[in-house]
Amino acid sequence: MVMQSVVQAQTRQQQIEQRIAVLEKRLAELETARLQQDAVLASAQEEITGMKGQIRSLQRAAAQLNASRKITKQKLDKKIESIAQAIKPAEPADQTINKEAEKDHYTAAYLALKSGRYDEAIEKFRDLLKTYPNGGYSDQAYYWLGESYLAQNNIERAVGNLDWFVGHYPESTKHAAGMLRLATAYQTQQRPDEAVAMLRRLIDQHADSPAAEEARNLLKSSSENPAK
Repeated sequence: MVMQSVVQAQTRQQQIEQRIAVLEKRLAELETARLQQDAVLASAQEEITGMKGQIRSLQRAAAQLNASRKITKQKLDKKIESIAQAIKPAEPADQTINKEAEKDHYTAAYLALKSGRYDEAIEKFRDLLKTYPNGGYSDQAYYWLGESYLAQNNIERAVGNLDWFVGHYPESTKHAAGMLRLATAYQTQQRPDEAVAMLRRLIDQHADSPAAEEARNLLKSSSENPAK
């Protein structure tokens, strides 16, 4: 029995030793894997650190490039402005003189009209348009030509000038008044349909003007007295 117990103890010891050997082997494998993992993590950490350094370097380079681009753009803008100023056509030396001469010409024609010298006014306004066809007083000249001819009862010439004025100078300060005068000239020529159309157009385009209010009164009077 003693021998049997000894054999059993030896067998048990061998099993334990075998188990220990297996565990030690597994432990060694795990330790090796851990070391390998630590090496991988260390390598990854080192790579991450390197990438962070590269990102910081690129950010600094981008900032420097952006600053340089702004400076270059400012220089380019100044250069373009300088070139634009250099190639800008110079105004004629006599431009101011021409404007003053045109204004004087217009004033003389206007004063002649207001003084009742209609032939002289017409001559001066026509000469003004011939000398300064695209001048700053062209619209006024056509309007006052129409008024001058109306004053002489030359309705045909008045209509011709007022019609041109209304059609070609819609932005003129006299546009509403010109439309009203043209409408009354149509009425004088016994052209009621055209007169009414012009009055309605005047109200539509210059609704808040004094001329439009007068046009409304004329239309109202015409509707109340169709025989006239």
